[in-house]
Amino acid sequence: MYVTRAAIAEARVFDSWQDYQDALKRAIAPLTEEQLGRRLLPGLRTPGEIAVHIVFGRAKWVHHALGEEAAELVPLIRWDDEGGTVAAVGANGGPPTAAEIVAGLELTWRYIAAALMRGAPGDVLAEEDAAIRQQIWGMLDHDLPHAGELSLLLGAAGLPGVEI
Repeated sequence: MYVTRAAIAEARVFDSWQDYQDALKRAIAPLTEEQLGRRLLPGLRTPGEIAVHIVFGRAKWVHHALGEEAAELVPLIRWDDEGGTVAAVGANGGPPTAAEIVAGLELTWRYIAAALMRGAPGDVLAEEDAAIRQQIWGMLDHDLPHAGELSLLLGAAGLPGVEI
């Protein structure tokens, strides 16, 4: 069996995405409520608000791409209001905890991975699958800058950032 360049490239990109997902979870998982809620400067989001916004953005993009197939993500879409202010409420009645944010990352990742890895490498994609993949890859335009923002805030607070 021959492996095509496209299959190698697809596998490398997917592995990089997985590494990024793992790095994001590693950065968020150990954060305390205080660390998540620390606002370094007025007008800047807290690390928790950024992390929640990443989960919200993923949920919104993936739900838009997959529709009812991703209905399980609807509660995460409610984590932001239209003004970009965190409206999320965790199980404790306050903002989501690090564990709840990580759970949101894991849930959205399951859908992302499943959508990106449909079929075999090198398969010609149906038009609908190609459009779904394009929308999910477009989500990177939202996800990565916020991860950088999160990493900078964590680093400024003397905490480990998102190391990719």
